[in-house]
Amino acid sequence: MTSADVFDGYIDRGWRFLAELQRSLDMEFVVGRREGPYIWNLEDTRRVLECGNSGGVHSLGHRNPEVLKTVQDALQVFDAGMWTMPTAEALAFQDIVAASAPTPAICRSVLTLSATDSIDLAVMFSFRVTGRRKALAYRYGYHGHSGFAAMVTGSDAEGLLEHYLLPTEYSAFFPEYGVLDAIERSLDEDCAAIILEPMNYETFQPAAPGFLEGVAEICRRRGALLIIDETRTGLGRSGKLWMTSHYSVEPDILILGKGLGAGLYPVSALVATKRVYDACMNSTHWGFMSSMAGSPIGALVATKVVEIAQRPATLANIARLESDLTDAFAELCTRYQDVFAPAWVTGGIAALGLRDAAAAKVVKRELFRRNVLCHSASEIAPWVVKFFPCLTADATVGPAIAEALADFAEAWRRGAVDLG
Repeated sequence: MTSADVFDGYIDRGWRFLAELQRSLDMEFVVGRREGPYIWNLEDTRRVLECGNSGGVHSLGHRNPEVLKTVQDALQVFDAGMWTMPTAEALAFQDIVAASAPTPAICRSVLTLSATDSIDLAVMFSFRVTGRRKALAYRYGYHGHSGFAAMVTGSDAEGLLEHYLLPTEYSAFFPEYGVLDAIERSLDEDCAAIILEPMNYETFQPAAPGFLEGVAEICRRRGALLIIDETRTGLGRSGKLWMTSHYSVEPDILILGKGLGAGLYPVSALVATKRVYDACMNSTHWGFMSSMAGSPIGALVATKVVEIAQRPATLANIARLESDLTDAFAELCTRYQDVFAPAWVTGGIAALGLRDAAAAKVVKRELFRRNVLCHSASEIAPWVVKFFPCLTADATVGPAIAEALADFAEAWRRGAVDLG
């Protein structure tokens, strides 16, 4: 079967939008072999540098050998589904996360199968703790596509509120990331929690100093919980194990996901204060249960990922990656001032500004033609092209991204980029 056959099958009897979107971007590419920061097509005739990482799922590289061995070893002993039995592995995961949490108060965890499940549970936790029934989120954030996670994803492009006629009384949205007054105006007495990422998902811009601290103060003053979603930003992505650690803020709940399973096993986690955890998990018989979540396999994988992500060598590699991309982007902005604008690089969270809105519509396609898969491009101002490179990648990654961007800029100047 070829890549074209798979795309035709999706259009005929599968998720048509996905196949048609990829084809419209000239990205008729079905992933076959994958290793480290690279993916190959099904035909094994083309290699692409992977800097999208599904939002961080493969932050430690595709088929990370240490995590792969952890899965293989675990499968020799364990299976999943025995959720009624306590496991030493789940306790060990809780202990390693508590020891490395951004604040000591974040010390209790619940393992789930996906970040969407963890967000869903976090919203329910906030309802239980506060006695209220609404969560406030950023309009252009993204937290998931089912349950309460879908209800707190308000973007027309990303969300499904209207499509599935989801109830709207459980969520509200503030329109501007980084503006405390917008949150003050949007947070009413029914709000149980504010949920947000420590960066603006639309632009990848990190929260400005004082913003998260201000949000936390509003939550304390108004009796709401603060849920920080580190699904994309955690596990070293920002240059620290948790992006929350860049700020002086103590969330009530932290969400981990995507990279926690290294792309090899489905696992996510909700990490909370003891007060919140006990109010939800220890004040009734069944605070949360899921047939496959919390298995020793998932716990072992997650523990190994956290251990790798906080190694000095891993964090040093991320610092080198940040430096390489910062220097490369600065040089591109100097050489191509008419095409690129300064943006921001924080660890392995990288965005380069674009001068023209039209460029934002085509840059992902153009980079893919040059064998670099970026994360995405923001088509609302400020226009940026965004990258989530593998955090374990070697020193060739920065130059490869820069070369593809420079080639795109040269084509843009010549008017050789198809805008259709």
